[in-house]
Amino acid sequence: MLPVTIHCFWGRSTRLRDLAGFGFFLFVTLIATLSAWQHPSILAWLYAIHNGLLAFFYARRRPAKQYDRTGLWLGMIAAFLPTFTTTRPIACTFLMPALAGYGLMLWSLITLGPRFGIAPADRGLTSRGPYRLLRHPMYLGELVFRVVMVIHSPQVWIGILLALVLLTIQCWRILLEEQMIEGYSCYMRIVTWRLIPGLW
Repeated sequence: MLPVTIHCFWGRSTRLRDLAGFGFFLFVTLIATLSAWQHPSILAWLYAIHNGLLAFFYARRRPAKQYDRTGLWLGMIAAFLPTFTTTRPIACTFLMPALAGYGLMLWSLITLGPRFGIAPADRGLTSRGPYRLLRHPMYLGELVFRVVMVIHSPQVWIGILLALVLLTIQCWRILLEEQMIEGYSCYMRIVTWRLIPGLW
């Protein structure tokens, strides 16, 4: 009877966590949409759309064998940070890297499908799509896109501070995730670089 009870509790706990994550991204989507409506820009609308996609994928993801609670909070902070800035109309020099970052994020998200999660977790490995080239392409895409958003804010020093916080958070999430996923040492031998080929 005890194993059944534990399994039922674990299943309920996982569903509650997924529901909470879905609710969080739905909330961020609403906040980002209001912000984009008041201060329209391509980046602001892409940010709102992306959070809506995250809510959608969160609702249909597969259960994790294990996950990291610290990484969950880090991911939620990273997702919410750009809402603290007001994006100005963006120049082409900033727009191109932002669109490239968003494209990489979207490609990675679609490739992950039900493996997607915010917390570092073991939902199985994939070596398709951008994951053939880098071990963490989604984190790179998020970093580029969100750093452009916060750097392009009218509050320059706040933008720089938020960009440094985002960089720290993404690197921390990467290190947590790599310790957790089963079979990751084999994947590291196939795909050498985490974020930037030749550097890290």
